[in-house]
Amino acid sequence: MKRKKTQVEYAIVEDIELSEEEVTAIDARINQAEKELSEARVHFRWGMSQVILIKKVAAKMGIPYQTYMKQAIYRQAMQDLEQFKKLEHQL
Repeated sequence: MKRKKTQVEYAIVEDIELSEEEVTAIDARINQAEKELSEARVHFRWGMSQVILIKKVAAKMGIPYQTYMKQAIYRQAMQDLEQFKKLEHQL
């Protein structure tokens, strides 16, 4: 199977023959690398009671707890930013 050029140009070898499995593996690695470049990973430690609370709320909302945490943190950050903007405007 002849590999079509996608987002990555093969600088060293112009035309190469790859099996379908090789094409799939290469595409998966390219997609994973692009995803990692567009994301930032954040790690932090919480107490068990905090994690349990987050998991309970997320379960009630029917979403994974990691998704709930991202949404809650983002929502709070946006609210805090608006508060800062209001305070700066008052000065």
